[in-house]
Amino acid sequence: MDSAAPSQSAATAAVAAGDLDHLLRPLHWAAVLRHPRRAAGSPLCFRLCSIAMASFAFSSTCSEVTVLFRDGTADLDVFTLTLSVADTNTIWLFRMAHIVMCERAYHRLTGQVGHDFSEFMTWDDIPVLRSQCRLVRRFTLTYIWFGIGACACYLVSPASAEGLPFIMVLPYDVTQPLSFAATWLFCTITCLHVVVMTMVLDSLNVSLISQLRVQLILLNKKIVSLAKEMSAKAVNSSETSVSPDLHYRLDKCVRHHQAIIKNADLLERSLGAMLLAQSLAIGAAICFQMFQIATSANGLQQTGKFGCYLFAMLAELFVYCYFGDDLITESENVALAAYDAVTSLQECPLSIKRSLLLLMHRAQRPLRITAGGFFPLSRESFVSVVNVSYSFFAILRNFKDEEE
Repeated sequence: MDSAAPSQSAATAAVAAGDLDHLLRPLHWAAVLRHPRRAAGSPLCFRLCSIAMASFAFSSTCSEVTVLFRDGTADLDVFTLTLSVADTNTIWLFRMAHIVMCERAYHRLTGQVGHDFSEFMTWDDIPVLRSQCRLVRRFTLTYIWFGIGACACYLVSPASAEGLPFIMVLPYDVTQPLSFAATWLFCTITCLHVVVMTMVLDSLNVSLISQLRVQLILLNKKIVSLAKEMSAKAVNSSETSVSPDLHYRLDKCVRHHQAIIKNADLLERSLGAMLLAQSLAIGAAICFQMFQIATSANGLQQTGKFGCYLFAMLAELFVYCYFGDDLITESENVALAAYDAVTSLQECPLSIKRSLLLLMHRAQRPLRITAGGFFPLSRESFVSVVNVSYSFFAILRNFKDEEE
């Protein structure tokens, strides 16, 4: 009874440290993802709000596509700028549909610290968990505020002759003050919902990746600690006195690792298709915005407009690659820790060594988040996508130079 109470308190502290309510609330109120605590209620009102918000992005996309068909490639600058906006809106519509399909998985993953990892938490783990979660929270909030700033910069920089931030085809005269105000408000709502909610959702996804990374850090520490303590005991103790405690702690490490693998697989299945589509869309947008900056930016205002768009796209890709690379690294560290434990526990029973070898063998296949199974999200992948985008940018620029 006395040992259960501290364990329960540590589990509660772990859940509080890994809480993602600061990201789930805005996603819920923006009709993107239902809050897990409100998922039991009727989803009808929420779905109607989601459809209403999606209709804004869909209407904007239809307007941009109409511009593309009307003007074609006669003006390559207008074509690439309009295609970038249509590309961003389309991928957001795809992401909203994907979230609806994976909502249960998201609800499971947002509570993974309490559902799957709380039994393995001790008071020694809480300081590490709190510090890591605090760092991720600061990073994601900075990332979201960057998205808000990029939207503000983009909205105040006109791209059309009417002074609107986007080039659009509209069924009414936008030069009238009331019509202009209503259209600018429509552009603002669409831009903020698409860009800012994209970054909030990105923040939620990388926070889930980070939670798995932190669990791997804690598991790594436990394996190292187990090896040190048990090797010291084995020197002065008989095999039978060492084995029960060692078996119990090793069994906990193995179950902890299996829980991490299970949640990593669920996260991979939930994000894979979306990340593939997003990576392709971001690669295209990066190419188009580099083209705009190199050929069409006249003055500081336009350069800032296109630059904000470019850096927002780069940031969206980078956050996944950064946290995905850390997940791979920590997963590999578990294999190294298990190898060191096997070599240091020479006096332990063969069954203990066999369990550690199995754990090490599984950990040698590092956990990773991929873009639909095509490539893992890592720093090397980020560089590769940027290089491909730059190659297509060079082709577009040469094509424009030949036309001139």
